[in-house]
Amino acid sequence: MAPPHLKGIPLKRPLHSLPVRCAAQQDESGMGFLLRCATANGLSLHGLRDLAGFSSPRVFWRSDARQFARLLETPEAEMEGLLIDKGKYMGEPAYRLQGQMFYRTELLRLKRPQICVDCIHRTGYCQTTWDCRLYTVCHIHRKPMVERCESCDAPLRWYRPAVDVCQCGAYFRVSGGHCLDPGREEVRVSTWIAEYFAGHKPNISDDQGLPDWMSALSLDGLCTLIRAMGSQVAGHQRVLRSRQADESVKFWMDVCVRAVQRLTTFARSADPTELAPLVWEGALEGWALSSVAQTDQQVALKLLREIFGVEILAHFGSQRSALCQMRLFEGER
Repeated sequence: MAPPHLKGIPLKRPLHSLPVRCAAQQDESGMGFLLRCATANGLSLHGLRDLAGFSSPRVFWRSDARQFARLLETPEAEMEGLLIDKGKYMGEPAYRLQGQMFYRTELLRLKRPQICVDCIHRTGYCQTTWDCRLYTVCHIHRKPMVERCESCDAPLRWYRPAVDVCQCGAYFRVSGGHCLDPGREEVRVSTWIAEYFAGHKPNISDDQGLPDWMSALSLDGLCTLIRAMGSQVAGHQRVLRSRQADESVKFWMDVCVRAVQRLTTFARSADPTELAPLVWEGALEGWALSSVAQTDQQVALKLLREIFGVEILAHFGSQRSALCQMRLFEGER
């Protein structure tokens, strides 16, 4: 075992290519791809990690791509595109996942993945879209995402025998599942998220009753909006941001439902201040001060002004260009 001060640092050892080569799917999760490659070669993810020269189990990042690309005989650029790019923006963690920037990193599921059981048995791989916390329902099968094994009730982990097998050895399954109505709020939110990851923004304005400007948001902006509008169950409820990353899929499904309903109310209301007790003001303030796109900031300022009667002086300039070019991503390579 490596000494504590060397944990996480690549070990100096020769790399060997593996006999079975796997082709990555366009929408495949980076961690899922590594797990699939390991299984195809009769290895565990621990074993693959060790061969790549990493000393401890963890989530792997874009900066780790070179070692895995050499081992798996995969183009380095392709491997980099699969793995999450990790860095900092304005002193806070920020991630880029297959072209989508996330300033609010708790919006991603990194250590505790979720799956659609139907998809994973049909396609044999994990999708990038599943890494987004607000993707709570498979937009294809319209069933809630699964985060626990039905056989042992343990949370899912990346370090498991195969993409479709739990660490307890049981194949993933769901009993008594049913399809949700396509018009359900949580299904609509998941469908929007899937469209972002497919490379284009959804035309949310086609959804009757929602504000037109929602279609102009970044994915980070859309998720932050949903979170701000739907986190509070009751009026004037205190929201603890630090605890939300541990909440269940069911919790986030309910957030999506409340958010879409309240955004519909906002679009129709002659007096948006009536929503003030039900909206997380702090989330909107943080969004206004730190956004990945100027449109996001403009919407945050609009909501603060119209719901809370608050004006915030915020400037959007050079920081955005630095973020888009990822030049602030330092110290994580």
